[in-house]
Amino acid sequence: MTIVTDQLSISFQADGSPYSEQFDDIYFDTESGYQQSEQVFIRGNQLAEQLIAYNGDQPFTIGETGFGTGLNFLLTLKLLDNLLLENRGSDVPDIHFISTEKFPMSKEQLTQSLSSLPTLSKYSQLLVDCYPDELGEKISLSFFNNKVTLSIYFDDSTEALSKLTLKRKQKGLVNAWYLDGFSPAKNPDMWHKPLFEQIARLSKPQATLSTFTVAGFIRRQLIEVGFRVRKTSSKGKKKEILTAKFQSPLQSGKGFQLRRVNSKPQHVSIIGGGIASACAAYSLTKRGIKVTLYCKDEAVAQGASSNAIGALYPLLHQQRDDISLFYEKSFWHAKSYYDEIDKQGFNFSHNWCGLLEISYKHALEERQQQFEDKTPWPKDLIHSIDAKQASKLSNIELKHGGLFMPNAGWVAPQELVNQIIKCSDATGYLKVKCGVEVAEVQEVKSAKKSSSWKLMTNKGEFNASTLVLCGGAESIKLSILDGLQLSSVRGQVSSMKTNDSIKELSTVICHKGYLTPESNGIHCIGATFDKNSFDIESKQEDDKFNLKMLNKCLPDLVNWTIKDVTNSKARLRCMTPDHLPMVGAVPDIESHKSSYPHLSKDKNWRYDEIAPVVNNLFVMTGFGARGLCSAPLCADILADDICGTPYPVDETMLFNLAPNRFVIRDIIRRKFD
Repeated sequence: MTIVTDQLSISFQADGSPYSEQFDDIYFDTESGYQQSEQVFIRGNQLAEQLIAYNGDQPFTIGETGFGTGLNFLLTLKLLDNLLLENRGSDVPDIHFISTEKFPMSKEQLTQSLSSLPTLSKYSQLLVDCYPDELGEKISLSFFNNKVTLSIYFDDSTEALSKLTLKRKQKGLVNAWYLDGFSPAKNPDMWHKPLFEQIARLSKPQATLSTFTVAGFIRRQLIEVGFRVRKTSSKGKKKEILTAKFQSPLQSGKGFQLRRVNSKPQHVSIIGGGIASACAAYSLTKRGIKVTLYCKDEAVAQGASSNAIGALYPLLHQQRDDISLFYEKSFWHAKSYYDEIDKQGFNFSHNWCGLLEISYKHALEERQQQFEDKTPWPKDLIHSIDAKQASKLSNIELKHGGLFMPNAGWVAPQELVNQIIKCSDATGYLKVKCGVEVAEVQEVKSAKKSSSWKLMTNKGEFNASTLVLCGGAESIKLSILDGLQLSSVRGQVSSMKTNDSIKELSTVICHKGYLTPESNGIHCIGATFDKNSFDIESKQEDDKFNLKMLNKCLPDLVNWTIKDVTNSKARLRCMTPDHLPMVGAVPDIESHKSSYPHLSKDKNWRYDEIAPVVNNLFVMTGFGARGLCSAPLCADILADDICGTPYPVDETMLFNLAPNRFVIRDIIRRKFD
């Protein structure tokens, strides 16, 4: 069968670049086209990272609208080739590249077009050698010993994609999209709603998309079909590109798990002054949003973030459950986040010296053995060590081995918070108001059914267009958060004077409590755990408890007495029932009850309605004793929530952190009946 698509009229410019006379536009610029396509489609989709992390049973599938000269496909081949060389063939998935082209080039035209890209000659020759002389409705080609399959449908993109079928209960086909083709101004027939509907239909959850156009109507259509979009700065002639993730799929049947797509505000107000507030401020200001932070104390980091030393490590169970997966991701995110602050010159005391969960009793030895025999976690995250190895790594004599986290460590929280605040301030977008205690938050409704907020404080009234409640246990006192199942837990940490027996300790040690290496002549031990308490007065009996726990778990390790306590500090932690933080829009509880009534009869009842929330009001709290680990990731989720941009986590983890998760569970359990 001969070609069934429209006749292509193409010419070649003096530099060899192909030019479409039909669309009055070039296919690529020989000077910068290679780099631009690589920036837009390869890096825009974070394709290298995706391929390395991919663990699916089926080939990693790339969908493209507009094959053109095949430039994007060749760049994909080049990337895969490099990954195969780097990884020696391991952990690199097969690729299925699906493309469409209504106006295909002949073999002669393709050969001539690609000759102007000598840096890709190795890969272009592979394509040209197997490209047929006559084209039918579709061609299917294989490369790299069937590692890569190329399928090109010679038809209108919308029509071609509509013919691709999904198996029953199959959740999408495509992992990454290259939305290419001539610009909307040159080729408006391609850039229309039916195409985006087909893209959404074929997208797997978390599918990425990138395109060179940032036109407003393109962004709006992508949002309408379930993508969250972000304009991203780009090198070269294109200063901005559009990237997106498929994270709000319509007709999901679980609308209560979906989040509204918001428009980026100009200004956000934050209530709080600890690690959560600082991270929220930084994540928002680096996105170009003006932030005002209200702190009740005369300086930031006077609450739970005021401890001299804090441990940074993930909470890991023996199974890859929801809690462990969250803290695994949070841990790596936090390290990257804090290193970013440090590299900008905002330095703070810290040491990624490793952390040892010591097996001081038989039950923990059994747990350690189970981790050693069959663990789902990589060794750079956690692994088993014996007593000899533990002694060497910690630089002190230990009688027990344990589970070692080589990339964990300690940080000075107060220094860290102050440096994050300074880094945010350096953007020019942050204003900090200390000594402002918020007693009440009042909603101010407008005629446009939106809301703003009035803050009733000891320094008068302040207005907030978009408000984030980030004050830890102090936020519990605000009536606006009634019904979110937050509780306060008091914890006291004891600062201990170093001595010859312990001063050489080089790793954090966790037992029933924890013991940190020396910093400025001080070790920290702790901490107590008193539920439903708002008392922050330090107590000697709690110092004695911390010492007792240390001596009980690790007898004779260090001969401290109560006289060695140089300081003690009691602060409040904000907790949730499931030990995960909450971040996102504050739910409208009454509207939840009226919107999802049948969940009380059938927890699988299908609802497409997106969760009802209180307009322009967000919460980020419930970190317990793990704010150092989880605040950075939650801050980026918060910023993406507020700006309507793609989230760094999948839909399951997102709902596990959603403020409305307890409301939904209470409806299912008929607690509102």
